[in-house]
Amino acid sequence: MATSTSQSSVVSEQILNELATQFMEMVPIRKMKWRSLSFGSEQVGPDVQKKVLSLTIQSPICQRFPPSLSYRKFFMKQLLHKLEDCDAEVCDEVYESYAELLQLREEEDDTLCYKTYTLPSGQTISLQESVLLISQGTTGLSTWEAAEHLAEWSCENSHLFKNRRVLELGCGLGLTGITLCRECSVQSYTFTDCHSQVLYLLSKNIECNFQKHRNVSSTNEQKNTCNSVNSEKDINIMRRIRRQISLTAETLSPDQEMEVSDISLTALTPTDSLRESIEEELSKELADLHLSCKKWEKEETGILGRLKTDDRIAVARLNWESKDSLLLEKWKSDIILAADVVYDKSVLPGLISILKKLLSMDLGNGEKPTAYIASTIRNEDTRDQFFIMMNKEDLSYELIDPPTKGFFHYEKIIPLEILKVVMGNPK
Repeated sequence: MATSTSQSSVVSEQILNELATQFMEMVPIRKMKWRSLSFGSEQVGPDVQKKVLSLTIQSPICQRFPPSLSYRKFFMKQLLHKLEDCDAEVCDEVYESYAELLQLREEEDDTLCYKTYTLPSGQTISLQESVLLISQGTTGLSTWEAAEHLAEWSCENSHLFKNRRVLELGCGLGLTGITLCRECSVQSYTFTDCHSQVLYLLSKNIECNFQKHRNVSSTNEQKNTCNSVNSEKDINIMRRIRRQISLTAETLSPDQEMEVSDISLTALTPTDSLRESIEEELSKELADLHLSCKKWEKEETGILGRLKTDDRIAVARLNWESKDSLLLEKWKSDIILAADVVYDKSVLPGLISILKKLLSMDLGNGEKPTAYIASTIRNEDTRDQFFIMMNKEDLSYELIDPPTKGFFHYEKIIPLEILKVVMGNPK
């Protein structure tokens, strides 16, 4: 009998933890696996309700790296509805937590929020992201399913990355790379992108996740350290980024999700004078790779910086059409990664160009680099065009098996694939 009770307790803990990880990743409320939590009046008594709060709204992670305010409000609203629907006696703490959230005012800061991802090792990654899927003419200010998919596959195949030099194209806000640096024992990892605001937020996310003492249980004196805002210039840049994002696209509600087929490079943003003025200011501020001198060692080129607390990690501005062969040779890597870079035909020439240059490099002993590219299949024509262009440039590719065990909470019915790409005919 005692064994049965123990097993029941373990299962309940697992269910609550699953709910908490979905909340931290800001899974759309209507797609959360609420059904895993048995909403019967006996099953969700005061102790269980308080446990849900302690793992979500009141957790140290949520206090320090909060999801958007609108998301937290909607989560509590749904929790209340479910408790009331099953005639459970709602404890005072639930009502009080919801009331506190309702009193908070949504401001421009809510255009950037934190999503926290839990890794197989139990470690967490907290990323500051835009609540808008497309903003500032880039998809790089949000984490996409292909990045999560590639990170899962990489963890399952960590032997491929052990003691390897890895370079990521179009890294976005860093989920794939930070996961590999945490889980796969890479020799070095170079995050690259070309968009100024993406690189700036990426550097802050890396600083946040590779602090020497990342203690999420402390919510007082360390509460704001993860923002990595350590100068007046940083404060002004973050304020402008938030302001600009708030003026661009329409925000989806916490219960909405953009369909993958709707994503394209041509997503429109308003052209009012205020937005253009802020954009011009940001362009001047971030013309060079803007990195904190306290936390990064910047190379003389001005386009690459290395993290002082973990010199395996570098951030670089990379133009896919770069003709600087000496620079690319300096960044020579064993493995090239990319996620969600095959989203529009207009980006394919540059992508093919940089892949050919990187994959043609000699690693010694006749070895050449290998690329792994994860994509969401949104448009068959774009995908086919990518295949045709690779064939023309003597880039060989093959579809590889997807990860068998997922640990992130993205929609598994979304069509995703991972390609292995090499230069010339594979051996």
